[in-house]
Amino acid sequence: MMLAWLFMAVILIVVVFYVLRSVISITKKNDIELATNFSVIRRKEIEEEVAFGRLNEQEAKQLKDDLALEETIKSSIYGYIVNNRSTQLWLGVFVILTVLGSVSLYEKLGFSKEVVFTSNISNNSMTPEKLSTFLSFRANKYNRAEDWYFVAQDYLSQNAYLEALPAFEKALNQMEGDVDNKIRVSVEYAQAIFYSNDQKVSEKMKFVVDEILSLNPNQATALGLKGIAEFDSQNYRGAIMAWQKAILNGQNMNERSALLEGIQKAREAGNVSEVDVPSLIKQKITIKLDLNGVQSIDPQNVFLVYAKLPDQAMPIAIKRLSVNEITDLIELTNLDNLMPGSTLADAKKVDVVVKLSKLTDSDLTQGKIIGEKKGVLVENTKLLTIPVSL
Repeated sequence: MMLAWLFMAVILIVVVFYVLRSVISITKKNDIELATNFSVIRRKEIEEEVAFGRLNEQEAKQLKDDLALEETIKSSIYGYIVNNRSTQLWLGVFVILTVLGSVSLYEKLGFSKEVVFTSNISNNSMTPEKLSTFLSFRANKYNRAEDWYFVAQDYLSQNAYLEALPAFEKALNQMEGDVDNKIRVSVEYAQAIFYSNDQKVSEKMKFVVDEILSLNPNQATALGLKGIAEFDSQNYRGAIMAWQKAILNGQNMNERSALLEGIQKAREAGNVSEVDVPSLIKQKITIKLDLNGVQSIDPQNVFLVYAKLPDQAMPIAIKRLSVNEITDLIELTNLDNLMPGSTLADAKKVDVVVKLSKLTDSDLTQGKIIGEKKGVLVENTKLLTIPVSL
């Protein structure tokens, strides 16, 4: 970078020197010609005035002496300005410093970096390193919450949790009045603290989690972290209650399964019975898919296993399973409702349906029914086996 600046300075000096010499040479020549022509014309006019009798010889002589003096003064001043090496040098230095200063200011303000960033995107030449550098530059330049948040997200994408923490802190410090966004960023901050500490509970994480729950007591992710902190402190009852509340307020099925496993471990570790802390699961149907008639399954397929009321099409409990998960026991519970309303706990008899869908399908009405059991009693706790035929 320094060599580039030195090279630029040398080029500027040469160019400015050449331009100044050219301008001075042309100006000097033009001014000399103009001054000479003016003197010749003026002397001719004086002689004509004498010839017509409007001037006497003494007056004419005085005018010619004045003209000669004026020529001498102009020549002296011009010669000093134009021919003085010190003046030329200072003028050149001024022009060079002005140009270099302008380029330096342009660089300092970051316009060149933004131009390069836009160019990299347009040319599809953006790399993770270039993106990280630009995001850090913008955050330091503008010091806005959103810019620091993007820096934190960039570190998270690289699993650099420890490096993400200062960026999260700066983003949160810039947030004022926007409670929802502050909660969302604080949740990610708390998770980053947890992962940066090798997934161990720290006082810093607990402080952030408590701050989140003071703003929103039903924030599911924060409740999940709260349960981890309680479990770490051997407050197993508190862990169960926090995780149960997280389940009730969360939407992610995978997180729900992990939380249910955590609750079971807490019950075992603390000898906490369902009498001490009632279970959220009121009803459960355990299902085993009979795959004897299945030769092969496209890994791009998924299985939807759901229970519905006999007179309704909408599931009241549903699980979405990958090809690798269908050999395990499948549990449909009152927590697996697709949307608020009826759950498995409200039903006495249901139809259990197995549907084959594409991995990319988002509409539950799509797919092919490959297995079904009608009129299943919800109170029946026996293992339900459903033959599957593709």
